[in-house]
Amino acid sequence: MNQVVNMIKETINPWMMVGKLSYADTDYEGTVAIDQCVRGVKRLGITWNEVQSTSRVRRIVDARRLCCLHLRNKGWTFDRIARTVGYTHHATALYQVRITEELINYDTQFKNMHLKFIQA
Repeated sequence: MNQVVNMIKETINPWMMVGKLSYADTDYEGTVAIDQCVRGVKRLGITWNEVQSTSRVRRIVDARRLCCLHLRNKGWTFDRIARTVGYTHHATALYQVRITEELINYDTQFKNMHLKFIQA
């Protein structure tokens, strides 16, 4: 009986059970980070196409800001973030990340939106 249990323990790799999250820190193509953003904005009731649009509706802009901060925390460059979320210049992504960090610290409603985003 112990031999069977030991054999099962040797064949099960706990990292394989995690799936995509097992390589989230080495996400070279960015697919995991994008998937996390898509799930986060979906939880906020916004589609990924709306995030990539040029809309200036507040709820869409806030979701876009949260995506910028999330992608920056994953180590993305500002240029890559800007291209992904639909900005034309990397400085816009830089500005959005700074504003988002301030809003999280001072705006309770935005902080709750951020928590909802990262829990997705």
